[in-house]
Amino acid sequence: MSLNEVLKHTKNLNILYVEDEEISQELYTSIFNDFFLSVDVASDGVEAIEYYLDKSYDIVISDICMPNMDGIELCKTILAKNPNQIIIIMSAHNEEEKLKEIKELGIASILLKPIQNTDLMDILKEVSQIACQRKNN
Repeated sequence: MSLNEVLKHTKNLNILYVEDEEISQELYTSIFNDFFLSVDVASDGVEAIEYYLDKSYDIVISDICMPNMDGIELCKTILAKNPNQIIIIMSAHNEEEKLKEIKELGIASILLKPIQNTDLMDILKEVSQIACQRKNN
């Protein structure tokens, strides 16, 4: 898959990226800025909800373990407001119980850190195609 294929679908989309770890936040924000029209960044679930209530997002990308409100509670809150919201979880935690709970919520995808670039590009292409279809309908 080429980067142009991914860009074809991502270039007009807005995302909310939620990550409390500064190094990961800087790295992925830089990557996402190359692909998406706009990227808003929150450091925890509480801050993310403030952004989410103020703006519409095509895709939400979140970590699980964060202070103030974790990714699971964030997902529940967002999906209660918009059951069709596309959410990707990126997490270093491979705790089966948490991953099971996330899958039951209807999350689009779960990426375990360290994330391989090809896996990230595949997921971005897949969910961006869905987001573009929804945006055009």
